[in-house]
Amino acid sequence: MSVKSAIGLDWFDLTVHVGVTMMLAVIASSAATGGQDGPILAAIFGGSLALLGWRRNRARRSPPPTTTGEVQAERIFQLEDRVAELEARQERVLELEERLDFAERLLAQRREAQSLGLREPE
Repeated sequence: MSVKSAIGLDWFDLTVHVGVTMMLAVIASSAATGGQDGPILAAIFGGSLALLGWRRNRARRSPPPTTTGEVQAERIFQLEDRVAELEARQERVLELEERLDFAERLLAQRREAQSLGLREPE
């Protein structure tokens, strides 16, 4: 079981959270005078735990979407259908281009024959 699945945060987030908490505790401890750092440290660690709980709750509420192999297979099937359809359309376009070229050649031959005063080729 990974830390992210148990806590909702990955190792990096957890390390940063603990590091910030420890830095605040050290700063508060060094700033406290007369040995009164106990309540301040308790407040820092309590606040840190409350913040960690809030972050965990928020992270667990919105987990990343998971997809099954079935969904991925359906998506691949749809993509293959689209590729096949595009290939069929491309073949149709190539056929139409050939027909257009043929028609243009016929028209050009007729124009040449008319401009030279020859009979139209049959």
